[in-house]
Amino acid sequence: MKRIFIALIAGVGVAWMVTGAEAQYPLPQQTVTSTVPTQTQPQPPPPPDLANCTKSTPKMSIRKASFDGRNRTTSIFAPISTLASGIVEVSLLGGRRITEFTLPIDSARGRIRATRGIDAAQARASTAILTLRYPGDADTRPQSLRLRAALRAARLSSKRPTISPTGQLDAAGAITRTAQGSVRLQMEWVNRADGAIITLERLGRIHNGRWGIRSQLPPGVLDQIANRCSTVQSYVLFTGYQPRLMRGEMHAFQVMPAP
Repeated sequence: MKRIFIALIAGVGVAWMVTGAEAQYPLPQQTVTSTVPTQTQPQPPPPPDLANCTKSTPKMSIRKASFDGRNRTTSIFAPISTLASGIVEVSLLGGRRITEFTLPIDSARGRIRATRGIDAAQARASTAILTLRYPGDADTRPQSLRLRAALRAARLSSKRPTISPTGQLDAAGAITRTAQGSVRLQMEWVNRADGAIITLERLGRIHNGRWGIRSQLPPGVLDQIANRCSTVQSYVLFTGYQPRLMRGEMHAFQVMPAP
């Protein structure tokens, strides 16, 4: 378990004052100098950071995040782009405890896969919150995911989301009938002007093992998509359902290619 303490440092302004002393004897000639304060010139904005335009999305998703309290193990299967390399930082929060470790990325197969033991206190909780953090590399942007790890599968499925020429967003799929809540659709792209990563989210209510989203995107969003410098990537996510000890699952799809 790691604890990180962050110190906040407040700046302290210092005022100063200058006083003059009267001379004992008058000077033959007195010179008075007047200082006119100069206006502070506005600083130019920092140049845009366009590094995100040259990097690809990691496309990380989670197909399996099991949490087996009886056998005291957790298993993770997370697809990721074959361009991604290095490690993924893993955090497991459950039973009022945090377990942290790292997992290597299998770049050849495009995945993160492992089974790890959990301690008795976490095992008694029967479920935990799983966070995966990919710090990125020279050609791939960073990404973080968070969902519930549990024993039962959600069996989430999805068609590839689409955006029509008129700007209508459509997505649909299935899930186990005992699941409740909503499925999240997140779309992500990079702004060409400043390299900012833009994320759009829509929710699809689950009903009788099905979910769907139909949303007309506003003109401002369509303009942003048209002015992107990257692919439009989508993530279909079910975060889990604790009453049924049902784990979260996630799928990644490319909606539109880079311009």
